[in-house]
Amino acid sequence: MESKDNKDNLQETSNDFSSKEITNQKETNHALSQIPSEILVIVCEYLSPKDLFSLTLVCKKLRRLLWSFSSYITQQIWRNARIKLSILDEYKGIPPPEGIMSEQQYIWLIHLTDACQFCGNKRRGASKIYWPFKMYCCVPCINLRTLSNETAKKRGISYTVFDILPHIVLYRDILKGSKCDNKLDRYCLRNEAIGLQKEYESIADFEEKLRWVEKKKQHQLVINDKLVQYTLREENRIQRIWREEYRLRFGYVQINR
Repeated sequence: MESKDNKDNLQETSNDFSSKEITNQKETNHALSQIPSEILVIVCEYLSPKDLFSLTLVCKKLRRLLWSFSSYITQQIWRNARIKLSILDEYKGIPPPEGIMSEQQYIWLIHLTDACQFCGNKRRGASKIYWPFKMYCCVPCINLRTLSNETAKKRGISYTVFDILPHIVLYRDILKGSKCDNKLDRYCLRNEAIGLQKEYESIADFEEKLRWVEKKKQHQLVINDKLVQYTLREENRIQRIWREEYRLRFGYVQINR
């Protein structure tokens, strides 16, 4: 089940195309609105994902057709476009995580996003997909938006709540006196943690609170299992980009021993 926030986020990202003017808009809208949906589906089979996103801005009929997250026909249109594109070896032939992400969201993340969604950094290899958060962003921006378990505790987030949140695992440099140690830790989104803590505290009945926690925990475990392969594929993609950049700069690839 797609959450309202995730749908709203994707609708916001589609507005990136709105800066492109559509000439003769009234005539175009009128003409396309007269084409039967069956014909539009056939036409869409020949279009790229970027073209499909652009079409959602043309008229309401196309937006309804292409923006559905539940329509089987709509998902097939996007699936066919994704399979034809398939430019990333790491994701070639790999469908979106079932029950977590629609074809539209998946295509946007793996093929159409080329800059940090927060600061706009376009440097190659600077940003990556954080699958548990459905975000594409750079390290400084993810640092600003996440909390470690220790930091979350200081902000009033209980471990019970922290444990059921979507999380990523990061290495961070921890300064200890004159030494700097690497620490592996889990991180969650700050705003999501605050919101879930409020929801947790609003449940007065103890037994109901236990059931709520268990339901959230089991749901998150299922999602974590589904996203493991996508996280590994993204790490492989970033490593490949770094190797390519190193080769371009120095003429060879450094081999870690």
